[in-house]
Amino acid sequence: MEQYLPLILSAIGGGALGPIISKVLGGSGTGGLLGGVIGGIGAHYGADAAGIGNLLGSGIMAHIQSLIEGGIGGGILGVIAGMVMKKQA
Repeated sequence: MEQYLPLILSAIGGGALGPIISKVLGGSGTGGLLGGVIGGIGAHYGADAAGIGNLLGSGIMAHIQSLIEGGIGGGILGVIAGMVMKKQA
């Protein structure tokens, strides 16, 4: 379970911030949620691929970093997905 915790926290961070940022910038909430979760996990894998390890340290700070990574990636992809879904509707 320990190896999946950063992914779960990234998805939670993206799922929380994706819809909020999407609604603020004019997208749909549903697209923001779906984009947020996917973007959060993608941001976590992207940060690992870029060699960005635990910048904030280990322990609870590593978990906070996973939430922040997920929030940033989820916010970006949530806005894009929210706007695309809103234009189609």
